[in-house]
Amino acid sequence: MSVSGFTATGSLLKKEFIEHKIPFLYVPGIFVTLIFGSFFVSAWRHGKNWEMASLFVPQNEGIDLFNAFYSVSIVLWLGYLTLMLFVYFSASFSADRKDNALLFWKSLPVSDLEVLGVKTLAGMLMFPLVIMGWALATAVFGYIILSAVSATSPLVAALNSGTSLWTLLNVEVSSLIFVGMSLLWYLPIFTFVGLLGTVLRGWAIPAFILLMVMVGVLESIINFAQGGQISEWLSFRFEAPFRIASDMAENIAGNAEFRVMDIISVTNFVPAYLSRIDWTEMVAGWLFAAIFVYLASEYRRRRLAA
Repeated sequence: MSVSGFTATGSLLKKEFIEHKIPFLYVPGIFVTLIFGSFFVSAWRHGKNWEMASLFVPQNEGIDLFNAFYSVSIVLWLGYLTLMLFVYFSASFSADRKDNALLFWKSLPVSDLEVLGVKTLAGMLMFPLVIMGWALATAVFGYIILSAVSATSPLVAALNSGTSLWTLLNVEVSSLIFVGMSLLWYLPIFTFVGLLGTVLRGWAIPAFILLMVMVGVLESIINFAQGGQISEWLSFRFEAPFRIASDMAENIAGNAEFRVMDIISVTNFVPAYLSRIDWTEMVAGWLFAAIFVYLASEYRRRRLAA
């Protein structure tokens, strides 16, 4: 790619960030503030109850409370990120025709296909990194709060067996693999919604939901209320990343000597998670995603500039 191409890509990425910083930058900050604020209010109002509850917690039988909460929060962050990206792709592929932004990207030395490629890159890399940055900031803030509370609350001190920075490093690496693979798994869904958005604009999400419902209804009619292969495949495509992580956690948690490190250890989690991914489905999804992006770019090139 030429220097002008890199410059155009950087300009388009910056434009995408500026236009979508509210759901990916500001809203997560509000959520984090509300969660920690609620925690402080609870500690202030129910501090005595915490102290009484600590009498019923056996000493030295706690877990690494901080990394346990942080591991669970990654799943919640991924859920939020997936929802926001679903909305982002439904609108971003056709958002340029709303105002003078069409003139902006038309003035750059990039094609419609490159523009949609940059939008896809923003959705699959830039915005996830912003969300993971929020997750890390939450972890740092949470560690400080948990350490302070453990020093003053017998209950939290009894539950928390001590935070391991090595475990935290494992959480970070395992989380990046988990989130990255999950987003790559959902890539064909995101780009298909983007294609619908290019044609239908604001009706992309209702149209996507209607298509999913129609497929389920038609298969139920054909198979006499027993579902069908397409419906099962769609459920598999939506649930697979979370189902794999859930099954792995249940298998490890069923052991007698359960430790948080057993779940999120890079040497345990990453090979096990990658081995459970259906790579044939994954690669096929990438091919379909490329087709969807190409079709959307052709529609933009032929229709939006007219």
